[in-house]
Amino acid sequence: MSQYYFAVASLPHLTYDLEKLPEIDNFLQICGENLKTKDFKIIKSAVLDALDKKKIKNKTLNNWLVWEKNLRNSLVRLRAGKKNESPDEYLRNNPELFIDDKFIHDAFEDDSPLNAEDILNRERWSFLDALEKGHYFDEVKLFVYYLKLQLLWRKKRINKEEGSRKFNEIVETFSSELNPEK
Repeated sequence: MSQYYFAVASLPHLTYDLEKLPEIDNFLQICGENLKTKDFKIIKSAVLDALDKKKIKNKTLNNWLVWEKNLRNSLVRLRAGKKNESPDEYLRNNPELFIDDKFIHDAFEDDSPLNAEDILNRERWSFLDALEKGHYFDEVKLFVYYLKLQLLWRKKRINKEEGSRKFNEIVETFSSELNPEK
């Protein structure tokens, strides 16, 4: 098993509530300079939302992919059930994996999309912590670090004001379509 002491040791510790985030490009540069080419290519392919990939030739990343697809399939089933529609058209082909769906129901039932996303992201973080367990200075640690870093940047890009503006825009559009006389 490859050991990447310098690469891991040079990275700042990540926590879910971290305010000042390390740049993704800096992380990739460190990896590019210190990792075997094969491992670096795998890291670059570790995209948080790469759900189109059938199977990744890395056990850790494949476990992530399976878990994330199951999370999203659970959400699809809940949304379809609420609309009395079949979820089949929207489900992604994936082996079934037991996911404690209490957090999924909590997120689904939350009135705030921002809170719901936070609930889901915290569970994603917990799952990534579990994947990382026992890996300190190896490629798995770096794969998980990269996924966590992407999750943090996605979370940071969520802009409450911009979301409210877009929501109000959509409501206005629908209102004007329903009441064209106004």
